[in-house]
Amino acid sequence: MSSHETAPEDSLLHMDNATFNGLLAIGCLATVSCMLTSGLLGFISWRMVSWKRFYSSSIGYNQSIVLIYQLLLADFLQSLGFLISFYWATQRQIIGPSDACFVQGWLIQMGDVASAFFVLAIAVHTVYQVVFSKRVSHQVFLTAISSVWGLALLLTSLAPIIGGRFIFQRAGVWCWIKSNHEDLRLLLHYIWIFIIEFGSIAVYTVGFWFLYQAKKPGSTFRSDASLESLNKASRAMLAYAIAYTLLTLPLAAGRMASMSGRTLPDSYFFFAGSLFTSSGWVDSILYAFTRRSLLFQELQGPRPVRHSLSDQLRSHRTGFARQGSTDDILGEDIGGFGGIKLEKTVKVDVESPTSSVAPSHNYSVSAKRHTVGDEMDV
Repeated sequence: MSSHETAPEDSLLHMDNATFNGLLAIGCLATVSCMLTSGLLGFISWRMVSWKRFYSSSIGYNQSIVLIYQLLLADFLQSLGFLISFYWATQRQIIGPSDACFVQGWLIQMGDVASAFFVLAIAVHTVYQVVFSKRVSHQVFLTAISSVWGLALLLTSLAPIIGGRFIFQRAGVWCWIKSNHEDLRLLLHYIWIFIIEFGSIAVYTVGFWFLYQAKKPGSTFRSDASLESLNKASRAMLAYAIAYTLLTLPLAAGRMASMSGRTLPDSYFFFAGSLFTSSGWVDSILYAFTRRSLLFQELQGPRPVRHSLSDQLRSHRTGFARQGSTDDILGEDIGGFGGIKLEKTVKVDVESPTSSVAPSHNYSVSAKRHTVGDEMDV
């Protein structure tokens, strides 16, 4: 008989070594998630404030980046909740009701619900841009972001409002909505998780079907270059939905099995909890690999060039604005800058060998402006 069965329902008074080690593993993964998400949030925030040093327009108006920012913030809250696993491990018991149990349950509930909603928001936003070929207005976008956080806060706050301050008690190896409130678990958490897990996949299916139709011959959807950029962005955004589903489905399935009367071993919940709290560091790594694919038309344009004082004086004297590098001049697609592409057209008129007229050579040189979509690194 495990220690969970001999202890009172709302507490774990005697922790065995297996539970102790499991809590340490969850706490370590939560620490990694907390460090990576907080570091990435700080980095993106700094780039948002000092965007003039790196970009031609504020990345705060890049809706894809802002949505990922919100997802990372939700992951950060969730990881903070699982960090309390270290406290339970040092105490060798999980006491509920208690203030620590309430804080852990509230943070886990808030972080998980918010991250679920933003995974769905990312899916809907991406497919909207694919289908309608335009971005959401800034005012509507901000309203949607506020509404998502408001809904997550409402669902999290309803638990203590309905069940009282100590609604968050021991639920296996961490604190959450106590087991005798299965209706609250279902209405405030599980039903939303399953809707979002499968709803996100359905939304992306619609988006990729539309992209597939657009690639057919005769389609007037958009230019091939724009279509390819949206295709890459859609695949990048899909990665977040797949990661969220894989990391949360085992725990959600285990909780649903417990609600149906089945008893699962503690080792299963340690495994599911470890996946659950890994959302933060997984999303951070995904951002590092997909950030270049998340940028749409709103951030196109050359990056501001910073010249030294001598360069500025020389440019003033010669009346010619010096390019930042040969990449700018030649128009190479390095960093996504626009540049000057030189084209030489040579026309050679060769007369017959018996003609007394010397061969004529006509040369023309043309310069064209070559603009390439700026894939600015955030």
